[in-house]
Amino acid sequence: MSKNKPGDPRWMKHIKAIEKHLAKNEKWFQSPEQKKQNFEKEMNDWNKNFEQGIQDMEQSFKNFEKKMDED
Repeated sequence: MSKNKPGDPRWMKHIKAIEKHLAKNEKWFQSPEQKKQNFEKEMNDWNKNFEQGIQDMEQSFKNFEKKMDED
């Protein structure tokens, strides 16, 4: 993006300013996608921990049943 040339129309200055602004804030446009990816990663991590907790509890119930059957 270069400065206005003497032969450029006046509106070209505004178009170039908008282009410059959009280029600076391009990361902002990508932010929702990044937030979605971060959210999905957090949910996958939480789900793994939750499933592990359920498996641990099921194993505890099985061990408890075995002890109750032995007595």
